[in-house]
Amino acid sequence: MTKWTLGTSGPIALTISLVPALSPITVQAAPINAPPATGILDSLCYDYVPKVEKPSSNEEANAQPVEVDADRLEAKQGGTAVYEGDVKVRQGVRKFDSDYAQLDQKSRDVIAIGNIYYNDGQITVTSDKTLKSNLDTKDSELEEGKYQVHGSPVRGFAEKVTMTNDNQNIVLEGAQYTTCPPGQEAWTLKAGSIDIDQGEVFGEAWNASLWLYDYPVFYFPYINFPIKDERKTGLLYPGYTQSSKNGMDITQPFYWNIAPNYDATITSRFMDRRGLMEQVEFRYMPDPAHVGSLYFENLANDKQYDETDSLNDHLSDGHRYLLNARHTSMFMDNALRVSVDYTKVRDRDYNYFNDFSPKVGTQVDNQLQQSLMAGYFQQNWNLNAEVRTYQILLASAQQPHELMPRINHNYYHQGSWYDLAWNTELTNFGYNNDQAIEQNQGEAYTGTRFYTAPTLTVPLIDEAGYFLDSQYKLMYTRYDQTVPDNMSSTFTSRFTPQDGGGVTLEEGTITRVLPSFRLKGGMTFEREQQWFGKEGANQTLEPEFQYLYVPYKDQDNIGVYDSTTMRQDYYSLFSDRRFAGLDRISDSNRLSVGLTTRIYDPAGDERIRLAVAQAFDFVAPRVKLYSSDVASTNNRSPLSFEGDAKINEQWFAHAGAQYDFDKSQISSANSALEYRHEKLISQLNHRFVRDANYDLDNKGQVTDLNQIGLLLTTPLNDQWHLYGGYYQELNQNVKSDRKVGLKYDSCCWSINFNLEWVNTPDNVDMRPTSERSLGIQFEMKGLGSVGTGPKGTSLDTEALPYIRPFNLRDQ
Repeated sequence: MTKWTLGTSGPIALTISLVPALSPITVQAAPINAPPATGILDSLCYDYVPKVEKPSSNEEANAQPVEVDADRLEAKQGGTAVYEGDVKVRQGVRKFDSDYAQLDQKSRDVIAIGNIYYNDGQITVTSDKTLKSNLDTKDSELEEGKYQVHGSPVRGFAEKVTMTNDNQNIVLEGAQYTTCPPGQEAWTLKAGSIDIDQGEVFGEAWNASLWLYDYPVFYFPYINFPIKDERKTGLLYPGYTQSSKNGMDITQPFYWNIAPNYDATITSRFMDRRGLMEQVEFRYMPDPAHVGSLYFENLANDKQYDETDSLNDHLSDGHRYLLNARHTSMFMDNALRVSVDYTKVRDRDYNYFNDFSPKVGTQVDNQLQQSLMAGYFQQNWNLNAEVRTYQILLASAQQPHELMPRINHNYYHQGSWYDLAWNTELTNFGYNNDQAIEQNQGEAYTGTRFYTAPTLTVPLIDEAGYFLDSQYKLMYTRYDQTVPDNMSSTFTSRFTPQDGGGVTLEEGTITRVLPSFRLKGGMTFEREQQWFGKEGANQTLEPEFQYLYVPYKDQDNIGVYDSTTMRQDYYSLFSDRRFAGLDRISDSNRLSVGLTTRIYDPAGDERIRLAVAQAFDFVAPRVKLYSSDVASTNNRSPLSFEGDAKINEQWFAHAGAQYDFDKSQISSANSALEYRHEKLISQLNHRFVRDANYDLDNKGQVTDLNQIGLLLTTPLNDQWHLYGGYYQELNQNVKSDRKVGLKYDSCCWSINFNLEWVNTPDNVDMRPTSERSLGIQFEMKGLGSVGTGPKGTSLDTEALPYIRPFNLRDQ
């Protein structure tokens, strides 16, 4: 063996230029990018995939010296160098081998023959035939080349590769592409000829066909495909779903690449039980600081109109549509921000989202939000303004007040011994009841609210293990309120006391000044324990308390514009508010006490957390949300409990409850028990909230939410996976959601079956209907997927997402 160290080498220079161009060509011939070598079957499928090798950060690959080994070197007359016998060329991480290599110094032609092998850490290419190239023109030709991408299952073959025009033009003949392991080629994409022009965005392929095992299943006389990360106008993959409500649902999107920063997607959606819907989405980004989208969908005539009471009782015809606009602009180094979020459906089309599940729109509590916001943000202060209107999607709901506009200012300052915060808000509340049903017709009180509240926080004690803070706040509010004579019966009843009398709302100027004093403190005790069979475990005991004083002021003469009662739980007991919003500031002479204990294992992971708290009122609060509400006489809050436990590496548990001593009943509770083992997850959960669900048997009434759920996802073996979920409403005996799925996953293809029944509510009569949907998803990994339904085995259902409710601290 003879060894030469050269500054450049014919064989490696040729291959360095040829093979990196070969890799993206064959990979990009696929419709979508190939998957990385990750997933449930990694150890079984991808052990043949070589790892990616990268040169050290301080190495430049082309600047590395080239070493050539061969059994024999012969310099022939006329300037021809011949390497024979086990030719090996090395340059950094690059490797090139062949049986024979020849370099003509005059013509600069290179020929390599037999056992050709190239590896640059990113791709490996082999051939038993011939490699020809010219070092000056870079024109090259490789016969019968096989390639394998590193770190990915992508591999393939080309009968012949020809490169011309300084590697800019490439032709592959007899090309093949697959992500299946050798000997398990379930699918292969083949093309008679592939032409690549590196100066263009797309390549072209002729006589392309998709093979399943030894059988061709799809044939494309001509296709083009991206060779750069740029978009192209054309048809996208169609979509298909099947449901009992809409029947066969087929979508065919068309993508329009208008410009690099503008595009549009136009989709025809055919539902055999509804009709043809057109969907248009336009996206724009004239500048990175200004982005937005416009979306519109239109169904000219819903076939279900005549058969559906909730439609023909409230709409004059079957025309249904949705409009959505979103925009964000930033100025002055992102200090000034403007945003639009607008979504609207046809007036009184209450079930639009239930029927068509559009992918856009901000929907909260069955209300569509239409908002314009602008704000200026600095480190210690911010100023923002918002105009917001709503469209209700629940027929029986009362239209909320609109912000026309709301201007909010916040100021923060941290001194050496104090923190100062100052919140100021000016809001004009409007009301538009045009789309209300008959029972909610009528006007509403409106007004302008000005609120300002300086807050001073002074830490009295701030030491390791214990703290004590005092807070002083002065809240000034002024209302300029208008109360109409023909007010909606809903509002009239809310503001009429149960013991008689007239409406308590007052017209004109109303002022409210309330001070607030808050004292909050806590301690942390810690001791070592010998838990979990080892020394070094720790247990903490963390008592905390809060005293809050706010004097009483009658507020029944003020309308409720954006306020509601806060739900009671452990954390709300240490808040300074009983109502969310500013229309009601509750009186308070309350002491809240709580105790938390945590247990940490020797590794520092939290294994158990238990917390209990209760608030005691020296005087029962008198402020009510509405005049018609019954004043509370209870001097203590519900007892709140929260608990989480990591029993071991497989079992987790959570429980929480609020117990009302005044009524001697649980007001809310939730619990979950979860088991995890490798890829198996199972969870049993329950939640209960008193008077938080619609009574299906008595329209307009409420009942308790009492729901149990069971979730499971588990591999049956290395290739089969079972998953599902079940939710049951116990009090009303309604199956809220049921889902079952089975997935087969092989090394290069998968098929996923899932069947789901979900109770879809009717927002007019509040009667749920069980809708069945079937999903079948077939995927060829690295090529694409067809069908409907999810690809994965998620525990999310249509109605409820999977939640892991365990609030524990891990190292």
